[in-house]
Amino acid sequence: MKGTISAVSLLGASLFSVPAFAAADSIGHIDGYYIPSADIELGGGEDDGDGFGVKGRAQFADQLFLTGEYQAVEYDDSELEFDQLRGGVGFFAPLSADVQWNVRGEIVRFETDSPFSDSDDETGFGVHGGLEALLTPRFSVHGSIGYLSVDDTDGPEFLVGGRFMASQNISVFADYRLSRFEDDDTDIDVDDIRVGAGFHF
Repeated sequence: MKGTISAVSLLGASLFSVPAFAAADSIGHIDGYYIPSADIELGGGEDDGDGFGVKGRAQFADQLFLTGEYQAVEYDDSELEFDQLRGGVGFFAPLSADVQWNVRGEIVRFETDSPFSDSDDETGFGVHGGLEALLTPRFSVHGSIGYLSVDDTDGPEFLVGGRFMASQNISVFADYRLSRFEDDDTDIDVDDIRVGAGFHF
């Protein structure tokens, strides 16, 4: 009986032996993801589609990290292709054993292409602040609020999501990003649901 209890205890310890903040969107990771729902609203017109992307970050100094992202979406009715390329640098620090905050700045490049108009690409910047909280040894939630300015287009951006660590190095995640832009008095709303997997290092 004692042997059985010891074996069960050992198994439980091994299942939940993920280091602190390994689940909390650890600093070193790369994610691949699919976008099953991508919505855009422009000047009263609406369209939806899907897409894919890759993103990640890597620590390069004490509490400093590099971040990057490439995302491509194609909308169904308009056949509009909308690509985003982002890269930047950030700073992170703990608020408690299970919560950390971060800030980051990034260079942003938007490229649009449509069979009904000329392709266009614009470059700007973004600034973001976020929190990551470890709710269980394997599950974390994260969120951020930011501001983007790309050429004559600017506005707030919000992101919220969760991540589950399947092992110490592999995770699955889902998040929802909302970008609210204004361009020459025209509102542009971009909403993406993203699901994917990550490798942590």
